[in-house]
Amino acid sequence: MDVKTQEADNTTSQQEPIQKRSIKTLLDVAIILVMCGLLYYGASWQIFKIYTDAAKYQCYAVAFLQGVPALHSFPEHQCDNILHPDPTIPIINNTALAEKMQRMGIPQPLVQFVAAQSPDMPFHALPREYPFLNLIPFSLALLAPFYWYQIAFAVVMAVVAAIIYAVLARFRSRSAAIAFALYLVTGCWGTALGRFDLVPSALTLIAIVCAMRKHWNWAFFWLALGTMVKFYPAILLPPFLLAQQMEVHKTGMKWLNWRRWQSLGLFAVACVVIMGVSLLLSVGNTIDQIRYFGDRPVQVESLSASLIWIASVVTHHTLVYGKTFGSLNILNVPSLGSKISLLGTLLLGSGLLYTYWLQWRGKIQLAAAALLTLLIVMVTGKVFSPQYLIWVAPLVAYVGRANIKWLISWSAIGLLTTWIYPNIYIMTPRLSDVPLLPVFFPVTTARNFLLLGFILALLIYYTRNKHTGTADESTVDEQAAQVSISQ
Repeated sequence: MDVKTQEADNTTSQQEPIQKRSIKTLLDVAIILVMCGLLYYGASWQIFKIYTDAAKYQCYAVAFLQGVPALHSFPEHQCDNILHPDPTIPIINNTALAEKMQRMGIPQPLVQFVAAQSPDMPFHALPREYPFLNLIPFSLALLAPFYWYQIAFAVVMAVVAAIIYAVLARFRSRSAAIAFALYLVTGCWGTALGRFDLVPSALTLIAIVCAMRKHWNWAFFWLALGTMVKFYPAILLPPFLLAQQMEVHKTGMKWLNWRRWQSLGLFAVACVVIMGVSLLLSVGNTIDQIRYFGDRPVQVESLSASLIWIASVVTHHTLVYGKTFGSLNILNVPSLGSKISLLGTLLLGSGLLYTYWLQWRGKIQLAAAALLTLLIVMVTGKVFSPQYLIWVAPLVAYVGRANIKWLISWSAIGLLTTWIYPNIYIMTPRLSDVPLLPVFFPVTTARNFLLLGFILALLIYYTRNKHTGTADESTVDEQAAQVSISQ
């Protein structure tokens, strides 16, 4: 009887962990379903409309696979960004580019190669503001019937959101995954399933996870893929390289040893190969992707716009707004705008350098350095679109996890962003009238200064952090999760 009793006890003890894992798995599935359901509901107001981002993605995918003439069968105005582009934004036409190359004396085979890249032919029309790898998620949704494209695209993005949740739960903690779900619902209510930004966000998170486990080649590879989906992950190259070099330095490897730079070389090769393929498809569109962002004006939701608005109230300067470069911008920036722009540049440079210094001193590790890098670029840039919160949501959850102060502060930032878009944006039928609404700039300014305070609080905390040298990520970030955003 004693032997049987002991065997029964052993069986029971083995079943308990299995039961706990099953309960946790069911909990994760339930949270993912609720998260995706809420996100779909948040995006449902614009599904089936022809002016949405997803509708443009459908145009890009069909233009690439079938050629631009195929877009004439679409509903009127859906593909105006391709068929009737904004005349204020110069476009590099392959034919005009070929003529210019010929005048410059470029060898005739190259001139003919560029001239033959007609967007009217399949596989030669690329998105002008996005790297061409985006055509993969854009085209996946084409498997659904034409009318259901935007629903199919939302499903694809919901799957990506579920993958991010699973990665956080598996490689960080379940609390971090739940925090991510909360941040996505509160801050990306109307954007997460209607845009592709979850894709580079997922690739960046995977790169962070690989780096934290010292799989540097994989980390730089995934970072390169994220960069080639949307260029912003490229700004994380300095903290990635610094973390990798600090790790390699412990081994005593010489600076000229090729293994020391192998991961960086892999990043460069991956980017060069992908950009090379893009150039083979369309030289003009590839160059446009790079030029597009340098010419963008001040977007109305940015911190720069908030400062310009405050200055306009004081100086009684009337601001004019209009839609260019796919967003709502300030068209008549006052003379003070150049000083604000200079201030933003100085804050960007000093903020990034200080973050790298903290990382070099061992006060922060890669995940926190990457988060700070993205936040500093977001708050000091001249553009702040709602989807930017998608970029950082996984990293905020990874670093802060389920600390109540992080949950409250970042949820407040997210809720203010959701209030701005879509709620304030749909309060008037004319897009250019949105900044004229009395509530618009007070809300955007409050959100921007709250985000600025969040960044400053982190920098102050990490500066005071006495843990130097080779800090362990879990230890330092868990301490950082205790920082009060109100300090």
